[in-house]
Amino acid sequence: MSPFTPLRIILADDDHDDTFLFQEALEQISLETDLSIAENGAELLQILKEADDKPDIIFLDMNMPVKNGLECLEEIRSTEGYEQVPIVVLSTSVSQHLWESAYRNGASLYIQKPNSFNSLIDVLKKCLLDRTGATMPERVEQFLITN
Repeated sequence: MSPFTPLRIILADDDHDDTFLFQEALEQISLETDLSIAENGAELLQILKEADDKPDIIFLDMNMPVKNGLECLEEIRSTEGYEQVPIVVLSTSVSQHLWESAYRNGASLYIQKPNSFNSLIDVLKKCLLDRTGATMPERVEQFLITN
């Protein structure tokens, strides 16, 4: 057993292929993690409600059924104790109105879903090892990461 507490990660994404690739990429990083997966926004909010401890970071797909990423982001940020939990939005779209809405509603980063497995590993390293996204960026230019 490791003397370190695993990094608690929640991934909310309805795409099973993306979820599988996320899990595989996470295994390529030298970091002990505890990953929970929600298939939609309502399931994510239920996981948060039932959790004993807050996650260390949340990865949030923008386009999900039941509750989309923006709806989840707004609800999480308005929940006491979750104001500072890093939330990284993942989306295939880099539409300006989406990432600006995510920025205004308190997301830590907005990342265009990587188009290769190695790029996904790099993004996860940036978020988890380098702790990019652990705090709100000072400028919107630091907020958006595209392919």
